[in-house]
Amino acid sequence: MAAANVFQTPALYTAFLAIFTVGCAAPPDAPDKLEELAAFLFDHADDDDPASLKVGVENLDAWLSNNMEDAREGYTVSRLSSDAIAAVGVDTAHADGLVGAAVATTLPKGTQKVTRALVSADPTKVYPDTYTTYDRDWIDDPDCFIDRDCAAASMRAHTVSAYPMGLEVTSDFKAQYRWVETEKGMAMIQRTWLRRPAEVSKDWVAVPAQFFLSVNLPHNGSTRRLQTTWIAAEMSDTPVPEAAALSMVIDSMVTGDEELAEWIR
Repeated sequence: MAAANVFQTPALYTAFLAIFTVGCAAPPDAPDKLEELAAFLFDHADDDDPASLKVGVENLDAWLSNNMEDAREGYTVSRLSSDAIAAVGVDTAHADGLVGAAVATTLPKGTQKVTRALVSADPTKVYPDTYTTYDRDWIDDPDCFIDRDCAAASMRAHTVSAYPMGLEVTSDFKAQYRWVETEKGMAMIQRTWLRRPAEVSKDWVAVPAQFFLSVNLPHNGSTRRLQTTWIAAEMSDTPVPEAAALSMVIDSMVTGDEELAEWIR
């Protein structure tokens, strides 16, 4: 399996460097409740009726309230249903063998400011060491969504990322964004998936599918953020220590949120 650097895309990127890391223990398996909630929210992110989504978001908020410290360390996840994968137009064969990670962080501003950064900021400036190209094609009006005049928005994007060792990754993905009203305020859910296999400049790895979910929860003027990524990857001659790769996934997501936090301050 390969790892992922997930800002708001399902691209794998920096954690490919995990192949050079050894002796790292795997993150613990996610508690059943957390893994079920993440998979449930990915599955229902585009429901016409937001009732199930609201219940799922509030259940996640309650779970994080009791487990935030542990969730900051990150977990291994693998469960995503064939129905959820089929719903986004991806081959359900990828449901078998998915491996990924989930991690929770706290951002210093509320969900609307976080959403503005995720939706409208230039990722090549927020993450200048990651993206060389990040082209968005909005299907809906992003400003309407940011202002909360529209409940949802979606876009397609084409990205190119360059990394050490001559590694370059090109990906095309779709992202959906959704406001969910909760008892504590407006939460924002983002669901993202590769529209086609990523193109990788090294022939020892192929990534036919990847899925990503972020849940951004209002919390006393800040944002609690859960990121979950599920990855299908195929390796050839170069063995990847899975434990190291999963730890790199988590480190990458945490580092990305540290950069995002600096951007929105």
